[in-house]
Amino acid sequence: MSEPEDGLNIHTGRGVVIAEGCESVRVRYRIVVEPRSDGPVAHGTLTGRHAGLWPIWLEPDAQLRVKSGCSFAISITDLVGDVAEFESTGPVPEL
Repeated sequence: MSEPEDGLNIHTGRGVVIAEGCESVRVRYRIVVEPRSDGPVAHGTLTGRHAGLWPIWLEPDAQLRVKSGCSFAISITDLVGDVAEFESTGPVPEL
């Protein structure tokens, strides 16, 4: 699902977070894509099992695969309970 809001694209749905050496974690996501002069950036929240997100939070590089099948590089910046905040760390595909 996508909702335009003040020039931002907001996407919600279900996906998977993957990081090397960690088990994949199914998540619900809320992604905010902001247009920038050097390309779009994304940030948002992931809701999933704390026990699964914890090891990924400790890794610097992860991938978020969204329901459309595309994926992009992220870094989890905060984790409180079952809710994690993330930022994109590379190019953001058209969602």
